[in-house]
Amino acid sequence: MSQEGLGSEVIELTSECPTLDGVCFDPEHITLEGTYIDQLSAYRAKRVWVGILNESFLLETEHDFRLRVDPVNTSNRYTLRCEFLTACARYAFWRLTNNQAPEAQYIIETAHIPNAETRQDDFWQAPDLKVKDPASSSLIHASLASITQHNAGLLDTLKKLIGRLKA
Repeated sequence: MSQEGLGSEVIELTSECPTLDGVCFDPEHITLEGTYIDQLSAYRAKRVWVGILNESFLLETEHDFRLRVDPVNTSNRYTLRCEFLTACARYAFWRLTNNQAPEAQYIIETAHIPNAETRQDDFWQAPDLKVKDPASSSLIHASLASITQHNAGLLDTLKKLIGRLKA
């Protein structure tokens, strides 16, 4: 299916998920949410999510987590929502969203892509997990900015020390 005409479509965003495609997470409600362009992609992703959560984290469907596919009312898109219910499931969610299980995270991010030779470029271009809540996102950007400033200060200090050693 070609995605060339999608860029010109006018789509009204809801407050539920700020991204159109890909997977985002909501740290407040402990959920993952994927938004897909068709129902087939959403159900393909659901099958893969169940498999990876079972295999990588030993979680059981309906006991530890619950998955649901819903159509988005304002567009032709579908949302896959995963709620983490138990303590073990919440730990798996934490691992997924804090880069502690990068293989599982990558599989969740690319779950909707058919495993075909012609679609290999899509695996490279799949977006990373995003924070669902815009307020949390601004906190992350502020933290990254302060880390960058701190690292720049350390770099200046190192340059001065190296300059003194050369002299």
